[in-house]
Order: sequence, then structure tokens, then C-alpha cells
Amino acid sequence: MFTIHLIAYTTATEAGVARVGTDHTTPTHDEMTADIPGLLTAVDLGREPQYTLRYENHAGPREKIVGAAGVERVGRVLMNLADRDKVWNIECFDADGYEVTFNFAVFTS
Repeated sequence: MFTIHLIAYTTATEAGVARVGTDHTTPTHDEMTADIPGLLTAVDLGREPQYTLRYENHAGPREKIVGAAGVERVGRVLMNLADRDKVWNIECFDADGYEVTFNFAVFTS
């Protein structure tokens, strides 16, 4: 199963957190160096958190599971559709089932 992991990394010129995709339990060194040029050190912080977006449209309730970047991306589309009364009741839940809709900038403006 393909998953996205968050990797804390350093290179000669920067430090940060990157998203690295893998089919393994943890990303391989080759996968990390492909996504992080100049990689010196890396620590796998685990799988990227997944969120459940729920909304309704004329066809009924819908649900989509995405990462944080997906919430922002899909959320923009949903908010645009909501402005045109094409979708409603947009909600976002974390993996524990807590409602976290307004933790995302796309839903607070």
C-alpha cells in the first residue's frame, strides 16, 4: 500500500520536514534521496495524518480520505461549490473522529 511519510531532514543548506511516498513500512534511503536532494540526515516521523472530509450534494452524502494538503486542495473546490449551493454540510474529521474542520485555513476565510 502506498503511503506518505513525514521525514525530518537536513541537507548542507537547510533543515525541514518533507513528504515522501513509499510502498514500504518506512521510506527507503533511495526514496528519500529522490525527494530530498542533498539529503544528509533523515528521521521518519511516521505516516502523514489522514483526514476524512464529509459533505453532501444532490446525490447524497459523500466522504473522501485525504492528507492535510488534500484537505486544503479539495476544501477549496468544496467551498467554491458551496458558494454555488452545489454542496453543503462540509465537515472534516481527524483519525480519532474529532471534528477539525476549522483547523484548516481553507474553511476559516
